Amino acid sequence: MKDFTLSLYQQLIDILKSKEYHILPNSISPDLSHKSIILRHDIDAQPSKALSMAILENRTGIRSSFFFKTRPEAFIPSIVQQIASLGHEIGYHYEDLVRNHGNHANAISDFERNLDALRKVFPVTTICADGNPLSRYNNLWLWEKYDYKRFGITCEMYLDIDYNEYAYFTDTGRCWNGDKYNVWDHVKTSKQWPRYRTTADIIKSIENDTFPTKAAINIHPQRWNDNPWAWTKELLLQNMKNVVKQGLLAIKYGNPTRRV
Repeated sequence: MKDFTLSLYQQLIDILKSKEYHILPNSISPDLSHKSIILRHDIDAQPSKALSMAILENRTGIRSSFFFKTRPEAFIPSIVQQIASLGHEIGYHYEDLVRNHGNHANAISDFERNLDALRKVFPVTTICADGNPLSRYNNLWLWEKYDYKRFGITCEMYLDIDYNEYAYFTDTGRCWNGDKYNVWDHVKTSKQWPRYRTTADIIKSIENDTFPTKAAINIHPQRWNDNPWAWTKELLLQNMKNVVKQGLLAIKYGNPTRRV
């Protein structure tokens, strides 16, 4: 079975619903007496793939959060509007400190300008840092000098969720156990949460009632495709990226130690 297809993603959503998980965007406070999933999508490129996933989720009767960069290859206002019209939450996937090479003053100016651009489409109140494996800077370090709450932000996904309460799973590196490729996409937790290799492994764990009762899941829509050519292209491209990222980690470039 091919991994990272929309059909397999549909199976994942279906099994979560059948096991009575509440699947929520970040803006909705979960009822902690129920099993719950905070479902997030980081949009780095190919926003049309995000729209396909948003439509699939809408047909399944769930809502989630879509975090957009403001680069032209990620931010197409008409697509963002369509996703919002389906009931999903829109957030800002910010990369301002990295793009300004660690200059905090320039970065916060860009952050405010880019946030305003997104707010012309949706009243954004949630943000999520992008992790660029080629940079020695972590975008989260922007908040060493500034307070995002003064911009009307209620949640930063890495800083304001208790990951001792919520297990965190991410498809960074186009795999679920990609720590050896993962430079920045880490959360602070003292828990030893289960690890999975494939989406099928996650589905089996849910079926067997061994999956955590509360989890935050990060999905990059551009990685999920039923078209064989596009699926293969993404696989080959990501494999090449993973080799580079593994090398960066090996030489300790961009140490992913959180400073905030």
